[in-house]
Amino acid sequence: LSNVNADRWRPTPGLSWDYLLGSDARPNITRDVVTFDLEYAKEMVPLLHSRGQKAVCYFSGGTTDGKPDKDEFVKAGLVIYERGDGDWGNNLLDIKNKKKLQPLIRKRFQRAVEYKCDGVEVDVLDLYSYYPERFTKDDSYVFAKWVAETGHQENISVGLKNLSSLAPRLVNDFDFAVVESCANYNECSNFKKFTDNNKAVFIVHY
Repeated sequence: LSNVNADRWRPTPGLSWDYLLGSDARPNITRDVVTFDLEYAKEMVPLLHSRGQKAVCYFSGGTTDGKPDKDEFVKAGLVIYERGDGDWGNNLLDIKNKKKLQPLIRKRFQRAVEYKCDGVEVDVLDLYSYYPERFTKDDSYVFAKWVAETGHQENISVGLKNLSSLAPRLVNDFDFAVVESCANYNECSNFKKFTDNNKAVFIVHY
C-alpha cells in the first residue's frame, strides 16, 4: 500500500523554480524550488536546505540514464538495445516487466530519500512515443502509475514529467508536474487539472 504520510512535500502553484539540468549546477538563491540531477544530490541538497529551498532530484524512469546503476538494468535483461534516447546515449527499458524493473526504480527513489531530496522528477515515462511498435499509451499509463506509487511508498513527492496526453488521468497519482515547451505544442492546458487540484506545474521553454 502507498504511504500516505502527511509529511510528504506537496508543492502548490505559485512557487518560483530553477532548473539546472544540462547546465551549471549553481542554483539561484531566490528560487523556492531547484531541480537537478540525482547524481548531484549529496552536495546540492544540504546547500539548498541551508537556504530554505526545496530540492527536486531528477532521474529517468524509462531509460538507463547513464547512472552508476546502469549495469543493474543490463544484468536484469531490461535494456532494449535497438532503441536509444537521442544525444543522451541512453537505452530504453522494458517498462512492461514490472517484476524486474520496479525494484531498480525503487532503489533510485531510496537514494533520493537517503540524500533528503524533497521530491523527484521522473523522466521518460512516455515510452510509447519513443517506440510505438512495442509500447502503447496504456503501457505508459500503467508504468507511470506504479512509478508514482513506488515513490510514495518511500514517502517522497513524485513529479510527472511531460506525458501531456495522459496528465489529466494521472493528476491523482502525482504530486506536481514538470513540463517542457508545452506552449510550442498547445499542450499546457492538459495540466490544468494539476493546478485545479492545488498542485504545482513547473514549465520550462527552450
